[in-house]
Amino acid sequence: MALACAVALVAAPAAPAAPVTRAGTAAGCSMDDQAQGLPGRASGTPVQVPRRDGRVDQFQAFHDTTGRSGLPFVWHRSQREPGGAYGDWERVSAGTVGPKAVFITGIENAAGGLELFWLDHGGFCHTAQGPDGGAWSAPEGFGLQPAPYHGFLTLFKRSNGTLVAMASSTLWDRSMESRTQLSSDGVWQRATGMGKVPESGVGLSAPGTVTELPDRRLKVTAHEWNADSRYWQLTEVVPNDGRPSGWWGARWERCATPACD
Repeated sequence: MALACAVALVAAPAAPAAPVTRAGTAAGCSMDDQAQGLPGRASGTPVQVPRRDGRVDQFQAFHDTTGRSGLPFVWHRSQREPGGAYGDWERVSAGTVGPKAVFITGIENAAGGLELFWLDHGGFCHTAQGPDGGAWSAPEGFGLQPAPYHGFLTLFKRSNGTLVAMASSTLWDRSMESRTQLSSDGVWQRATGMGKVPESGVGLSAPGTVTELPDRRLKVTAHEWNADSRYWQLTEVVPNDGRPSGWWGARWERCATPACD
């Protein structure tokens, strides 16, 4: 599951030289290639991603005064050993974070690599790193885009290693949607609708809880956007490991508590 934790003040990393002169978009992600990789002020709180070997990886947004957009970039560092010191900060890409909020989340996949996501003008950009570290893949738009103020992206790992990414949806036939990455091939499947709230004019925030039941089905709860005490839940009809899609229930159900217990 995605984790975002506040920790002690993070110092700006030493700057590698990477002078380039372009700015624009690539594969659906906003890019600022004019920035030279000169990290300055940190933005938001560090995101911590636990690894299966006991180490922790960290992600942090840092501004770069040499950039054209004024938006921060995602930087990454890895713990050398469980409980030990961290390596140097390295910029992930020229992809920019924001502008309305600084949101970053990540998770380890079944192969031991990292999956990283950040907010980009209301949608999400995605990149991945292999289990042995090294270069990150080119950032690409991930395709899920909630309505403004309806939360961000929630990640969950099933007991078999399959990953599920979920976000509120603005499409007419669904209140939320998800994408699944099979543990067998590491490929993200296309977006699947996650049912519809049966009341008109009701929007959902991002999932508040995701639980794998003893029979491996997922139960998801979400807070109704702009309503203090209204919660909804949805449970898979049968476990969906990515093929075929469409195993979510047709309608969300109202419940009385945040966890719908």
